[in-house]
Amino acid sequence: MTKIISLPKNLSNQIAAWEVVERPSSVIKELVENAIDAKATYIKVEIRESWLKEIIVSDNGEGIQEEDFPLLAEKYSTSKIQSLEDLYNVESFWFRWEALASISSVSEFSLVSKTEQGNMGKKLFFEEDKKLISDFPAEQWTKIRVKNLFYNTPARLNYIKSEKTEYAHILEFLQNISIIYSHIWFTFISDDKIIFNYGQKEDKKTRIYNIYWASFVDSILDIDFSFSGIHIEGFISHPKKSFSNKNRQILFVNKRIVKSPIIYKAISDAYNRFIPHGSFPAYILSLSLDPSSVDVNVHPRKMEIRFADEQTLFRAVYNWIFWILEKLSLENKDEKDTFQEISWKKEAHFHTGTGKNFNNYSPYKDIKINPNQTKIQNGLDFTKTILSSQNISFEEVWQEWEKNEKDFDIKETYLWRIIGQIFNSYILLEWEKSLKIIDQHALAERILYEKLLQKKEDSAQKLLFQTSFQLTPKEQTILEENKETFEEMGFDFEFLSSGIVLLNQVPSFLEKENIEQIFLWIIEDIAEYNSWKSTNLEEVKKKILAFTACRSAIKFWNRLSFFEMNKLIEESQNFYSFTCPHGRPVIFEMSLEDLKNLFER
Repeated sequence: MTKIISLPKNLSNQIAAWEVVERPSSVIKELVENAIDAKATYIKVEIRESWLKEIIVSDNGEGIQEEDFPLLAEKYSTSKIQSLEDLYNVESFWFRWEALASISSVSEFSLVSKTEQGNMGKKLFFEEDKKLISDFPAEQWTKIRVKNLFYNTPARLNYIKSEKTEYAHILEFLQNISIIYSHIWFTFISDDKIIFNYGQKEDKKTRIYNIYWASFVDSILDIDFSFSGIHIEGFISHPKKSFSNKNRQILFVNKRIVKSPIIYKAISDAYNRFIPHGSFPAYILSLSLDPSSVDVNVHPRKMEIRFADEQTLFRAVYNWIFWILEKLSLENKDEKDTFQEISWKKEAHFHTGTGKNFNNYSPYKDIKINPNQTKIQNGLDFTKTILSSQNISFEEVWQEWEKNEKDFDIKETYLWRIIGQIFNSYILLEWEKSLKIIDQHALAERILYEKLLQKKEDSAQKLLFQTSFQLTPKEQTILEENKETFEEMGFDFEFLSSGIVLLNQVPSFLEKENIEQIFLWIIEDIAEYNSWKSTNLEEVKKKILAFTACRSAIKFWNRLSFFEMNKLIEESQNFYSFTCPHGRPVIFEMSLEDLKNLFER
């Protein structure tokens, strides 16, 4: 008996479905792209019970001719290529020969379509794995129903995420595809409720406004240029507005949603010196180039692509975006110079704690005379004049100040003496005949983490002015699924329409200057830790709290005053640990004896 067999047609289609139909949004993606290729000007997507019961995609495109119905849902059948040359020059959404065949093999599938010239519509459906075709009264329209997806492959359901997560993927795809095809009218309905209804022939900026709200649209820059046969257009975020994740990064190549590491890197490198470390830009970019220079066959679902000349593409994207950002920076040069001057005056401290050695003290040996120093000295001279006019000796006042100097000197206590801060990141401390180098972020993170663990119910505060901001579908789903966790941490919020969340209350430990960014950071962290396989809920909560503390703590590169450094060290006496919650060291210590040995004394 032969060991090699030819698999049954339906089984081979089901195997192919594991690659093509990765999740419910993959079904919608294939059907919507087919509708666009059919020159539809209106596309309606409906789901019932978060896709579990039914997915319906309808469009007013060209329809399917009667004589083409027998080839529907068959492998290797397509209207988009006829020769090998066409394979490298296709400008449509590609010939998904296995898409309908795969979808129909793992669902209860039916399709109704009628062309403008046809007298009667046609219906395709399956009964006991047999394909049937019949006449069906219909208008010029194509409607595809996918019921009970994966009903006959229950193992596949084990790899599907929660209903809300899958719903978020569907919504995200539909919103993204509607941006590049802003001339098409898109409607999305879930359980008979209209989620969005984007009108026909909207310009891209209006469509983006409808999706991402004004806070994003008001901070984007237009981009439109051509280079070496590559045309790039779209929008990039202003450097003043950055984000905690990559959820607002959308890339189209020849009007197809794709992922391209080479383009992502070019954009990231261009923004590198213009936005804070650890944050990300937002962009919606569309690249148009010769189809023969793009390989779309890297990924089964055509999500990842390769380019024939990646170096030219990288240079084009990087140089142009960098030029725009640099030009913007130069336009604000006068403003920046003023800001830097103010910052220098504010940050270049000549601090002694008493003031008596002011003229001689400097943290840098070769520093120039601080203009503030002259002003303060003039102030002292003016004070002398006033005192002398009232027959009060300035020296007497000065002696009284010297007598109480230890009460005013925040640099020194009975336990430690703060030497200063280096690189705006580390605190130098003299403590019990040793030199301590403290990582300010790690220490602040540990203190906040311990405070969170000891948090009481009343350790939250109402916001005087409520703050609202837009969430992506993915972010909203994460927030909904982890509402109790957020409430335990002290947040109080409510959902408004179109993905807008209104924040009423925040934990008292949270920085108030940038609540939106920290809130989004926490959502991102929770999304990451939801994937951890932990049976201990308390352990998961501690991990979330650890990252919450990390996001809210004093950062690297933050310049601290002596008062702030002293306060941080004082608080560490109650929450001391050698490591931050993530296990990184907080302190490095070198004794006086170690220093003597180092200098061979």
